[in-house]
Amino acid sequence: MKKILFVLAYVLVVVSVFAVNKSAENEKLSLALSNQYAKKMSDASEKFEELDSAVKQTLLFNESEGSSKARDDIWRLSSDIKNSVSSLPLDQGFSTSWMNYLGRIGNYAKEVDASGMPKDYHTVMSQASKNLGEMKKEWLVATSGLVDGRYSMDEWTDRLNATNNESNWTNISQSIKSYTESDFPLTASESDRMKKKELKNIDEPKVKQAEAVKRFQTLFPEVSNDVMGVEMSKPGAPYPFFHIRFTDGESLGYIDITEKGGHVLSYLSERPFGKGSLTFEEIEKRGDAFLELAEYNDLVFEEARENSTAWHLVYVRKEPFYEAKVFSDAIHLKIAKDTGELIGLDATEYIQKEKLHRQKIEKIDWNEFFFEDVKIAKNEMAYVENSKFEQRLAYYLTVTRDENGQTGTYNVLVDTENTEVIKTERLH
Repeated sequence: MKKILFVLAYVLVVVSVFAVNKSAENEKLSLALSNQYAKKMSDASEKFEELDSAVKQTLLFNESEGSSKARDDIWRLSSDIKNSVSSLPLDQGFSTSWMNYLGRIGNYAKEVDASGMPKDYHTVMSQASKNLGEMKKEWLVATSGLVDGRYSMDEWTDRLNATNNESNWTNISQSIKSYTESDFPLTASESDRMKKKELKNIDEPKVKQAEAVKRFQTLFPEVSNDVMGVEMSKPGAPYPFFHIRFTDGESLGYIDITEKGGHVLSYLSERPFGKGSLTFEEIEKRGDAFLELAEYNDLVFEEARENSTAWHLVYVRKEPFYEAKVFSDAIHLKIAKDTGELIGLDATEYIQKEKLHRQKIEKIDWNEFFFEDVKIAKNEMAYVENSKFEQRLAYYLTVTRDENGQTGTYNVLVDTENTEVIKTERLH
């Protein structure tokens, strides 16, 4: 009996010591994380002051070296603040609004170097300067104490979730959103881009839940025997869709289908993989067969990547007038190497079809355009998005050159109308 009591007492002491040590470790970890957050918050506050100063400085000059330096600072500081803010556990609405405003003010300052100073530059930046001053006051009140590193993680959470008048992140978010809309309203191309992302252009009739399930069963008969549940997308989603969960044998996954038109947005199936491995030609045939079944008749194969278990195939829409590839309208397929089963699909970009426009095509002397040792391996046509989010018709070239005994291969996209190089990408 004494031995049992001794053992129990000993175990109790060990458990108590372990609990104390574990609690101490958790407290140290919490303190370290709190200090890390405090440093990020302090960095953001310091850069905020510098950004406000840089915006004021750029208003001193016309298009000169002084203005250029201040604009570079705006771009750099807005990026730095975004990096600091993105790693903080802030209110999601505030974080999104703040990141959007920082991105737009940085891009506006940077675009001057590419397209020249617009006539309303000083008007826009003066209003931005005024609003930054208001935002700075709200930021300092909301972050008061957080930059001191004296809060525990629980206190951090309480402070960040606060709804009092002093640090209501939701109200600050609404303020920033209104500043963004007034200072940097969406351009026509940006507005079109937002409508496209939110599937605003889909005017097809709505499908019912049973029709969405039927679509799933038609496309994926091998795994659609046991539907576990069908849910509608959450309120506030950019567009409504059906979320269908399924299980079949060892397969478990989901498919999302839009309510308007019944289009497949995405599909994912998780299961163990076998040891067999089909050839790439067989994998490609499986991909083509699925696209035919799904009636995706305007796609062409673009590229493939692989990992140990699957091939990732990318198809892009081909526009008929110029026979140009539309890179923004793509479908991604993931096909298992062991059986050739489709285990992943992302058609979101394809559904968000771009509005394309006819464009003048200037003939280019490529011998003059490229250096003499550059060789053109392929010359196609493609639509690609430029820095202003506009879809531009471009020459889509694959070029090579000798690089110290090795062949360097590049994709180069050149605007057909103004011969601007939209993008250059080295291929591995």
